[in-house]
Amino acid sequence: MAEKNTSKKASSSGSAGQSQTKSKKLSVTLDIETHTLLQDYLKEYGYSKDEFVKKAITEKISRDKISSMIDNMMQF
Repeated sequence: MAEKNTSKKASSSGSAGQSQTKSKKLSVTLDIETHTLLQDYLKEYGYSKDEFVKKAITEKISRDKISSMIDNMMQF
């Protein structure tokens, strides 16, 4: 998995100052079956690869945090 730093400048509306948005590039290799599933899903639901991957990562992290909280609560 390769990562690359990229920086973009975004101007603030109504102000003279500028803020920087930082991002990282992610490269992923998929097997043919997973790639086909992804392509079919993207066509069906209208997501771009970028949107889908960001959403999938965010949802997975959120689910794991919730699951961890539930596990911790059940230990009491």
